[in-house]
Amino acid sequence: MAGEARESGLTFFLDRGLGSRIVPNALRAAGWVLETMDERYGKDESQLIEDVRWIEEATLRGDILLCKDLAITRNLVEARVIYMSGARIFALSNAGVVGKAMASILLANEAKITHMAQRVTEPFVFAVGADGLRRTRVRYPVEGSDL
Repeated sequence: MAGEARESGLTFFLDRGLGSRIVPNALRAAGWVLETMDERYGKDESQLIEDVRWIEEATLRGDILLCKDLAITRNLVEARVIYMSGARIFALSNAGVVGKAMASILLANEAKITHMAQRVTEPFVFAVGADGLRRTRVRYPVEGSDL
């Protein structure tokens, strides 16, 4: 059922990998409230923003984060900021999809994304694919780590 994102009151923040036109335009057309990296930081500056910075800043603003891939779950520094800031992230499970395919996958999972974003309060990363959502382990905290 379409319209869940519009009715949810959620605000989404899209990482640079999701682009600034095709995916945001498709989601907005479906009623999603969102902001892109380019919109928040400026087109030139957004290319220089470190992942840890935008993850923390967007989370502190209350945004639900949408990402192109799951790489941030494997980087210990990024995993730490996800955990410590309480980030709630939905990332495409297949980083090889582009443009309209990315938008289609997110839109096909709109109800599930909205439901999980409203229901789960602790930090999380869900992989989003054509087959639905799958909770992904964030590699933090790590025993014996100084991070």
